[in-house]
Amino acid sequence: MRRPEFYVGAIMVAGVLALAFGGAGHAQALWKYTDKDGKVTYSDKAPKKGEIAQPVSNDPAANIIDAPKGPREGDMQKLQESKARTTERDNQRKQLRDALDGAKADLDAAKAALESGREPLSDEVQIVVGRSPTGAPTGANAVVRKPEYYARVTALEEAVKRAEAKVDIAERTYQRAP
Repeated sequence: MRRPEFYVGAIMVAGVLALAFGGAGHAQALWKYTDKDGKVTYSDKAPKKGEIAQPVSNDPAANIIDAPKGPREGDMQKLQESKARTTERDNQRKQLRDALDGAKADLDAAKAALESGREPLSDEVQIVVGRSPTGAPTGANAVVRKPEYYARVTALEEAVKRAEAKVDIAERTYQRAP
């Protein structure tokens, strides 16, 4: 069994070798191969005997650029203007969304009012006592709805139609907004 000091020493030697030869990878040569079909391949492997390859020059300093030190003149104003336009657009879309939500709530309320309004109110019905052609009572009575009932239900139905039209307009407006 080997001692732990052996492993520590081996690791240290490997680290030193990696540092010594690790920098050579930056100056490694690149080769450009072109096959018979015209396909170009780049490799870090040197060509074998009989292969035709062209060395590619690799200047590590050529890939370095200086980053700008800060925003250029006028960039901050453009950025602020862009943020203002974005905020304005977001506010406009929120207002249109709120209008659409309000129109949908109005439609739901109109539908609920129509549904609850289908039952006649007490002053909208009339009881008709049944009579025979001779005028004698037959004992069969009928409940008849008055014209006021039909006028009220018609108004409720029209309110639903108006609310549906408002929802349609609000949806189209919202969808067209930027």
